Amino acid sequence: MLLRKFEDNENFIVKRTAHTGQEADKLQSLASLIAPEQRQRLVHKFFDDDQTSFENLLLQLEAALSWSAAHRMLEQHFAERQINPYGDEAIRFSNLVYKRYFPKDELI
Repeated sequence: MLLRKFEDNENFIVKRTAHTGQEADKLQSLASLIAPEQRQRLVHKFFDDDQTSFENLLLQLEAALSWSAAHRMLEQHFAERQINPYGDEAIRFSNLVYKRYFPKDELI
């Protein structure tokens, strides 16, 4: 039996281009994953009630083709705003973004 060896950096990358055209477009919008009360809490906690900055980050995240790219954007945002990435709200936000790429993962 032949086994394909994967490089470590390939293990957790979701490549939208690897799917058929219809499947690549099935990523759920982040706006639909975030409940209104979650949105208010995130805007207040991470953006000092600046709705425009929050929407700009969501637009950037929507354009991310993989979880790893989205995760890098989140890390950069957290660092710029001096947000503890291991705080409860930061983890909840990261989990929402993660669910976009892995909707069937039941651990989150």
